[in-house]
Amino acid sequence: MFRSRVAASLYLGFAATGVGVALPGALLPTLLLRWHLQDEQAGRLFLLAWIGSSLGALLVRGSLRTTLLAGSSAVAFGATGLAFCAGRGADAWMALYGLGLGLTMTSMTLIRQRQSGGSGTELVRLNLMWAIGACACPSLTIRAQTDGDIRPVLCGLALCFAALAVWTIFQPGLSIEASAPRHTIPWTIFRNVPLGLIVMTMLITGIEASAGGWLATYARRGGHGIAGAVAAPSCFWAGLLLSRLFWSLFSRWLTHDWTVRCSLALMGCASILLIASGSGSLMLVAAFSLGFGIGPTYPLLLAWALRFQRGGAIFFLAGVGSACLPWLTGLVSARQQSLRLGLAVPMVATILMLTMSIALP
Repeated sequence: MFRSRVAASLYLGFAATGVGVALPGALLPTLLLRWHLQDEQAGRLFLLAWIGSSLGALLVRGSLRTTLLAGSSAVAFGATGLAFCAGRGADAWMALYGLGLGLTMTSMTLIRQRQSGGSGTELVRLNLMWAIGACACPSLTIRAQTDGDIRPVLCGLALCFAALAVWTIFQPGLSIEASAPRHTIPWTIFRNVPLGLIVMTMLITGIEASAGGWLATYARRGGHGIAGAVAAPSCFWAGLLLSRLFWSLFSRWLTHDWTVRCSLALMGCASILLIASGSGSLMLVAAFSLGFGIGPTYPLLLAWALRFQRGGAIFFLAGVGSACLPWLTGLVSARQQSLRLGLAVPMVATILMLTMSIALP
């Protein structure tokens, strides 16, 4: 009973991290106007947030209860700071926000991995809860996009993570060691884990972060109003949610390598359609299909990597990917004066992953 209650609480907490990860992208059209940002500056915010997240993953050592408490507290402070900073010091608050998310997600993932015996299917289910939070996130920003006030949604998120921090204090059973034999150091991942698997894990998180971060803005610039800015990322996260639900129900009949290759093929077609369409219903279809392809791919790649080496190193590298691709998307968009060309960055990454999945065993 105790383990079931803890698992349920961790699932709810992971859903909150899904909201936290999707929120910067969902709020981006409002932030661009409210804080007078250019695409390159917005890309830098993503870079700082997800570099912070990757550092948070690397700092998960020792007691997972301690790192979960530190992470949830950092998200609460970071979200509150972003709510009231009015653009001043946003870089620092965003970095703290990302650091907290990295600590929280990695700690929760490792706790559930230990409790389930390293099951790849369990990681997909955990990430299913994350996807539920991410899918719900754009709808939570409707008021912010209508009146330009970002404080209610950010303060609400801060309260959720503050509650998670308080819950963690009263859970001594979460005091699990983060792994890793003591002699294992982070950079040994390049010796223990196949390089192709590391690269693919970095790219898939980057593609997800880039699409999730820029879709709302892409929809607004394509002529859609607030409804379109909510619908586009909602379709993306809904596709990701449904694919993880499908995988969690039918994983016993599907091979992992076949699932990854088919998902990457779907992602490639969807990313091309997204750039070609630009607006209208085809853009929503492309967003949904891209999310559906991403859904099971990251958890499966992560489960494979954790078989070679435990600990936070793979989460750190995945965070580097999720930081760099959204930043590159904003940089290309600013230099070329076209967000459509900026979204060619995740498209190229998808094609590279598909090529690697075919060429590598």
